[in-house]
Amino acid sequence: VLHIEIAPGISLDLVRIAPGEFIMGSDDGYPNERPAHPQTIEKPFYIGAFEVTNQQYRCFDPTHDSGLLTGEGYQFGDDERGFTLNRPEQPVVRISCDQAMAFCEWLSQETGRHFSLPTEAQWEYACRAGASTPLWYGTPDDDFSPFANLSDATHYSVYYHHVPSIHPPWRPADTRFDDGWRVAAPAGSFAPNPWGIHDMHGNVAEWTRSEYRPYPFVTEASPPRSGAGRRMVVRGGSWVDLPKRARAAFRLHYEGSQAMFDVGFRVVAER
Repeated sequence: VLHIEIAPGISLDLVRIAPGEFIMGSDDGYPNERPAHPQTIEKPFYIGAFEVTNQQYRCFDPTHDSGLLTGEGYQFGDDERGFTLNRPEQPVVRISCDQAMAFCEWLSQETGRHFSLPTEAQWEYACRAGASTPLWYGTPDDDFSPFANLSDATHYSVYYHHVPSIHPPWRPADTRFDDGWRVAAPAGSFAPNPWGIHDMHGNVAEWTRSEYRPYPFVTEASPPRSGAGRRMVVRGGSWVDLPKRARAAFRLHYEGSQAMFDVGFRVVAER
C-alpha cells in the first residue's frame, strides 16, 4: 500500500494494480453493458484503497458541505433533521465530475505525482479483482452485508423519532440482508476485495474520467480532462441501490457538471 500525505495527519492509501486482461461488461446485464468484450490494462496503476472522504476533500475545498439525506427523521419546530453525509470519515458526495477532477489536479500539484480519476476500464478491472462473477464476492442473490453498503433492511425502514418505524413499499431494498447502515458508511467499513480495495460495490457511487459511450470501444488513449458538456460514467452503485445496480459491469452516466447526493469518487495515480 502506498501512503500519500496530503495534509498533516491526513493521508491517502493507494493499492498497486498490475497490468492484465479481463472481460469488461456483461451480456446478462442492461443493454448498455453489452457486448461483454476483452479489455487490456497495459500499464500498472495505483488506485485509492478507499473512497475520498470529506476530511480529505476539505484539504482542497474547506467549504464543501456533503449535507444531509432528508425526507425522514424530521422533528417538530424550526429545525429540520436528516441523516448526515458530512462526517469527516464518510465519503465525500454532492460533487460534480469537474470538482473531482479539480481535486485530482490539486493533489498532483501538492504531491508531485500524477493523479486522476480512473477510466471506467481501470475501475471495472480493479473492482473485479480477478473475479468473473457479477460482484467480486458473488452474485446479486448473495449476502452482501459483510462486503457492501447497499439497499437493505435498514434502508427499507423509515425512521421518525415520534412514531414507530414503518416499511414503505416504494423503497426498493433486499430485506433478506442488513448491512446496518442507513446512509453512507465511513470509508473502509466493509471487507476489501482480494486486491485490497474497499467499497467498490455500494456505499457511494463513483465518478470515472470516461465519457459515456456505447460498447464496444477501445480503451481511451486520452480521456477528457474535463466533464464540461459531457455525460461522464459513474460506477459502483450506492447505499440506495439494489445489488443488481452495483455489479462490476453496471454503468450510469450524468452530466459532468452535475453533483449527486450519492456520488463521490476515488483517485488513481499512474506513477
